[in-house]
Amino acid sequence: MSKVLLISDNEVLNSLYSVNLKIYAGLECDVRNSLEEIVDIIEAEDFNYSMVISLCMIGDQDTALLVYHYLVENERESIPLIVMGKQSEVPTEVQQLGNLFDVKLLIGQVATSLNITAQDMVNREVPDYYPMPIRLFFPLKNAPCNTFYQVRSSDGVVEYLTIFEENEGVWPKIRSYLDEGVHVLYVEAKNRFSLAKLVTNQLIEDMNGLSERSETSEKLDKVELGIETVAEQIFDGEMTKEIVELSHQCMNTLAEVIEELPDLKGLLRDLTSNKSGFLYSHSVIAGFVASHILDNIEWGGESHKEKLKFVLFFHDMHLVSVYKKYPDLMYEENLIFDNRLSEEEKEVVISHANEAADAIKRFPKCPMGVDSIIRQHHGTANGLGFATTYKDDISPLAKVLIVAEAFTEELLKSIHRGNKVDISVLVEELCLKFPKHTYVKISKELINIKL
Repeated sequence: MSKVLLISDNEVLNSLYSVNLKIYAGLECDVRNSLEEIVDIIEAEDFNYSMVISLCMIGDQDTALLVYHYLVENERESIPLIVMGKQSEVPTEVQQLGNLFDVKLLIGQVATSLNITAQDMVNREVPDYYPMPIRLFFPLKNAPCNTFYQVRSSDGVVEYLTIFEENEGVWPKIRSYLDEGVHVLYVEAKNRFSLAKLVTNQLIEDMNGLSERSETSEKLDKVELGIETVAEQIFDGEMTKEIVELSHQCMNTLAEVIEELPDLKGLLRDLTSNKSGFLYSHSVIAGFVASHILDNIEWGGESHKEKLKFVLFFHDMHLVSVYKKYPDLMYEENLIFDNRLSEEEKEVVISHANEAADAIKRFPKCPMGVDSIIRQHHGTANGLGFATTYKDDISPLAKVLIVAEAFTEELLKSIHRGNKVDISVLVEELCLKFPKHTYVKISKELINIKL
């Protein structure tokens, strides 16, 4: 595996760059934050790095400029150098990327500099058997390709057993596997894009077939499938017209469900009957709660609901892959402490808000400010991690979502413990968790929500 020398003293950026460069470009990052070490490495005869990436500044020092001089002085100017940040005085021919958190742009520049094509990245990173949520097969009558499920023997050997052969009927067999706890099926890597496109088009057709008279549970089921289908493609592929159309249909249907339902009880019943996963159930309930707040707070209006529609659909989409792999997972803030998750998966959890915010910027005619709301929905301004104290320097609609999600989690915890739900107690707990005036005001709008 090719290696990159990463010069940075920021642990969050180190993790973000290292994980993404490994996953998407097959590059191993060797992280250094000491100039003494950097000089020794560059001067060493066995220098074997394909590229150098450096923060522009470490402390008050123009680190990138010094690194540039070390490379030139040691006749290593042919080694590509990318500088993160715009404050360095390196020559204009050196690439400087202004946004430290624009990982997608960094990967693109690295790939261009090292002549790594998109096809190279796809081929390098995809396993022979590619995981797909079992629910993605639900809209299909016949399996478009050979489909497998994973079994592990007592001695740890993994096998992939055929569940469907190409063109074999999917129903009713697939339901029995879901009932037995199988949440992920596998297809050969070469078939993953064609399967995703087929399911996308089928879901668009199904969504078009929904009418106002359709059952709420059917609508919720189709939207959940839509989210999983979009999530499979939006981060690694282009924003195709099919994905845009399916996303709009799902967003509109979800908003329609939230507006139609009179209380939380019916919503919980329908989500339970559909065996919806925690991530999706949590988002739908939080949407109902946030909509109630916007209906009651003095500044709430239809434009805010329109933005909320986009936020709800995209804000946790980057977590779909993690929840797909571990279907019993629940509350997001606890994920980084779960020993089953790899370090790469924990980085996905930490950066999911930022990744989703970047993805939504590519969506045509997205309402202004939606990317910022998504980036801030865990209380941090940069979309990384989870806030421990909640400040006022974020958007009012992000505050509504923060309160709505916190209320949803406390509601679900009470239900899972078998306790009677007392709205006044939940609101009191929210006011203690979010003591600033603006959050308290939002929290108190929930006292009359219908359970």
